[in-house]
Amino acid sequence: MTSKFITHTRILAGALIVILATGAVAPAKALDTDALKSAAAAGDTAAQRKLGEALVFGSEGVAQDVAQGLKLLGEAAAAGDAQARASLGKILIDGYYTGAQPERAQRLLEQAANAGNRSAQMTLGEALLWGQNLTPNPPRAKTLLQAAAKAGDPEARRILGEQLVGGWLLEPDVEAGLALLEQAVAAGDDKAMVSLGGFLLNDTGAKLDVSRAQTLFEEAAKAGNGEGLERYGTYLMWSNRSPAQAEDYLRRAGEMGRGSAWSTLAEGAMYGYLGGGSRSKFDGYAEKARAAGEEVVAVLEAERLMWGISMRASGPEAIAVLEKAADDGNATAASHLIALVRDGNDYNVRKQPEQARAYLERYAPLLDPDRSAQFAYTIDAASTRQFADFPELKAVYDSHPEWRSLWFGKQIYAANANLAIYIVQLQMKDEGLYTGTVNAFATETTLRAMWRACHRLPDATRCDDSVMHPDVVGALLAR
Repeated sequence: MTSKFITHTRILAGALIVILATGAVAPAKALDTDALKSAAAAGDTAAQRKLGEALVFGSEGVAQDVAQGLKLLGEAAAAGDAQARASLGKILIDGYYTGAQPERAQRLLEQAANAGNRSAQMTLGEALLWGQNLTPNPPRAKTLLQAAAKAGDPEARRILGEQLVGGWLLEPDVEAGLALLEQAVAAGDDKAMVSLGGFLLNDTGAKLDVSRAQTLFEEAAKAGNGEGLERYGTYLMWSNRSPAQAEDYLRRAGEMGRGSAWSTLAEGAMYGYLGGGSRSKFDGYAEKARAAGEEVVAVLEAERLMWGISMRASGPEAIAVLEKAADDGNATAASHLIALVRDGNDYNVRKQPEQARAYLERYAPLLDPDRSAQFAYTIDAASTRQFADFPELKAVYDSHPEWRSLWFGKQIYAANANLAIYIVQLQMKDEGLYTGTVNAFATETTLRAMWRACHRLPDATRCDDSVMHPDVVGALLAR
C-alpha cells in the first residue's frame, strides 16, 4: 500500500470521525432541507450546523456544496456553537474538503475544547500529539486527551492509553495507560482490545500474558476486527511455537480482509516457518496477497531471487523485479530498491549510492516529500566515510525532528554505521550518559553508554542482546 494511499485513507477516516463525532450520521430519510434553510436563515445555530455538515460531506440526501456548508458552519461557530466549532475545526485541520487552515482550525478547536466539547478535545489532542498540520505539543495533547477520556471518549482512552504504556510521545505511565485501555475494552472498543493484547503479547510495558492477549484478539475478531488474529498468528509463526496454529490464525485474518496477513504467510512460507512443505506454499499466499493489493509481494519475490531461496540466486534479476514493480507504481518496491542499491548486500548487489540517487529521482513521484528527503539524506550519508563530513550531516539531522522514527534511524545505520554512532555519541553526551571521545566508533565506553541509554527506551527488550542491533541503534536515533 503506498504512502499516498494511506494518507488519503486516513483523511477519509478523519472525515467519517467528524460525521460520527458531531452527530451528522445519516438517518433513514433525507433531511428536510427547506425547514433547515429557513431555520438557518433565522440564525438557528443548530440548523446552520446540521445543514452545513450535510452540505460539506454530501450526506443525508443533500447535494454536496462545500463552500456553502463551510459558510453555514462558520456562521454557527461565530455565534458560539461549540459543536460547530468542533466540526469546522476538524474539517480545517484535516484539509480534505478544503485547503488546511491550521491556525483557524486550532483557534476553533481550542474554543470548543475549553467549552468542554469532547470531540474538539479529541481532535486537537490528536493533532498536537502527532503534529498533524500543527507544531507538536505533547504536554497540551495529553491534557486534552485526558479531558476527552474523562468525558468517556473511547478513542481518547485508547490513544492516551497506548502512549502512556508505550512511552513513544508521552512520558510513560504504564499503570495509568493500562487502566485507560481496560476502560476502552470494557466499553467494547475493538481497537483497544487489539492494542492491549499487543502489549500483553510482547511484554512491552505490560506483564506478559499470552492467554489474555489471545482472548482479547478473539473478542476483537467477533467485532469484525481481524488485526489481533494477524498479530497472534505472526507471533506464533516467527517464534516457531506452532506453525499450524500460526497459519490458521493468519488465514482467518486474511479472510477477514487483512491483506497483510497473506503477505506474512507468503514470507513465512518463503523462509520455512509454516512447517513441512512450507516453501511450496509461497506462490499461493503470494497470489492472495497480490490480489489484496499488498505491494510487499514484489519485495519478497526479489528477495527470493537475491538469496536463491528455492531457485538460483541472482542480484541483477532481483533488481529487475523491483524496477518493474516500481515502474508499475509500486512505492514499496521503489523504496526497497533505493535502499538496496544504496547499501548493497555483500553478496550479489554492489553498493552504488549514485545509482540509488538516480532511482530516487526516477521514483520520487511515488514517495511523499518527507520520505524522498530522508532517502536523499541517507544517500548522502552512504556517499561519505569522511569524519569531517559528519558535523554537517548531524546538523541536517537535527534540523528535521519530524524525520525521527525507528525506520529512519535504521536507514541511517544501514547507510553509514559510523555516522549513526557519531550522532548517538553526541546525543548521549548531551544527556550526561557518555564522557568519552566523539569519534564515530563503537568503543567499549560507547557500548556501555549505549546500553544505559537503551534501558531508558520504552522497549528495552533487545538491550541485553546487542546494543548494536539495528532496532536498538534506530530507536536511540529516534529519541
